[in-house]
Amino acid sequence: MMRSLVVGHSHTLLHSVHDKSLGVRRRSAQRRPSPSSACLQPICGRRVRVVLSASDSVNNTPATAINNTSALADSEQKPQQAAASESIPQQSSMLSSDNGLIDGGEDYVPRPNLFGPSMPSGAQHLQPIRPEVRQKSWALRSVIKVFSTKVEPNYGQPWQMLPQRSSTASAFVVSTEKRHLLTNAHAVSNATAVYVRRPGMARKFRAQIICEGKMCDLALMTVEDDAFWLGPGGSSNGTASGPGPLKPLNFVDVPELQVPIAVAGYPVGGDSLSVTKGIVSRLALVRYSPAARLLGIQIDAAINPGNSGGPAFADLETGSVAGVAFSKSTGNVDNIGYVIPWRVISHFYEEYEAIGSYRGVPSPGFATQDLENPAQKKYFKVPEGGSGVLVVRVDPLSDAAGAIKENDVLLEAEGFEVADDGTVEFREDERLEYGHVIRSQHVGDSLHLRLLRDGQELCVKYTLGLKDHLVPLVHGVDCSPSYYIMGGLVFCPLSSPFLEMVFGGASRRLRRSDIPVPVLSALNKDKVRRQQQVVVLVHVYHNFMKPTHYLQHSAPPRDWQL
Repeated sequence: MMRSLVVGHSHTLLHSVHDKSLGVRRRSAQRRPSPSSACLQPICGRRVRVVLSASDSVNNTPATAINNTSALADSEQKPQQAAASESIPQQSSMLSSDNGLIDGGEDYVPRPNLFGPSMPSGAQHLQPIRPEVRQKSWALRSVIKVFSTKVEPNYGQPWQMLPQRSSTASAFVVSTEKRHLLTNAHAVSNATAVYVRRPGMARKFRAQIICEGKMCDLALMTVEDDAFWLGPGGSSNGTASGPGPLKPLNFVDVPELQVPIAVAGYPVGGDSLSVTKGIVSRLALVRYSPAARLLGIQIDAAINPGNSGGPAFADLETGSVAGVAFSKSTGNVDNIGYVIPWRVISHFYEEYEAIGSYRGVPSPGFATQDLENPAQKKYFKVPEGGSGVLVVRVDPLSDAAGAIKENDVLLEAEGFEVADDGTVEFREDERLEYGHVIRSQHVGDSLHLRLLRDGQELCVKYTLGLKDHLVPLVHGVDCSPSYYIMGGLVFCPLSSPFLEMVFGGASRRLRRSDIPVPVLSALNKDKVRRQQQVVVLVHVYHNFMKPTHYLQHSAPPRDWQL
């Protein structure tokens, strides 16, 4: 395929817009004695066309060729002009038809260098990547694409489901012996079918979810088909036409600040693997679910829909993973993404190995406020130089109710001294909220605290458990869609998913300003009885035929709080 590029302009074209040809002339030797400084100038009456071939984007002529006046000479030029032209060395290779410099019977003009410097001699064809370079990217072959088909519940109308939808995400191999893939829980939650595809293969394989932890946003999957793990043909070393067996990735502890991070996955915008790079920006407690704030790694690498569940590499060459990409901040912020670190992943994986499921994150059983006011510290008899936080509420249904009282001052948690702002030392020059120490324990573990009560220090111990919320927070963990119809009145239990469905809008972000005050106040209350439940009247059927007739989806609880 040939392309024509017209260079220069003609004086006559200023008066005629119908002339399709453009003239090019060079300055005469009388005007500019030095031929080495010759440049393109308009020539009246001469038509010159520069022809570019499709290969010009790869193999370009050096830019000095555009100043080669010998290529502009023809048989009708004056002798002195020809002599000036001959004083410049000619490059015969630029006048061959193979380089696309000839167009019919028009003058020879070397093509301009529009695409950068030419490739060196002998590099006309792209060379394949060296094998050692390919071996360094072996870890990327363990990054898997996930295809999910979901049917989510409708808490606004619990007698039906939401329309089916599809989504994609990422996952990676954590064990080939046990055949485990790790991804985010929100990527496969409420899925009716999950398929996975590994790099280099066109086939999708059916996957099964074996453990789901919605409170920490992690899920384990497995694939039973041997071809997925061994490669094409089911061989142990693969074939020449496809990749070999999968290899597991290994984890590293929480990286230091400014450590390079490479996030691999399958975000929107394409079907193939994508890698984005950044650094570790911050360590903080991040909201994983409405029920838990856990340790998270903040990075500045791009994380987009589809990256969820992909690995964040601390070292791509050795396959060392710092965590799992799972979310990013939206709004008036830039380059803020979050990664689930190994400490949260190990908590999830240890519970699965021990009991075959994930129970969740334990609750401390009490709430506190900062104690930074000197007068307030003096009132609660905190000694000089001491620090801690004030206990303002205790869950009456937790084991903490028998060990902690309101107005106690928490001084230490599991041996970590608590500061006035509610933080503990994590690493040198780094601090985290003391809740990280408690939520790092497992359900059923004993928690050791040092308190100050009426000026006297005491140590207490109690068993950690899950919080029984008055208003359930997480679907599939402490709530599920249910309703009760009696006499044409439709009642539903109040829950966080219900509020998101009714007051969340299209984005499902809760607009608290639209929620009635009595309903909103119930979110901050604790249960005083195990069977206590808040229900709301969501619909009234005016044409209900028989007042005594009712449709029961779930039995009404004993203690209804309307």
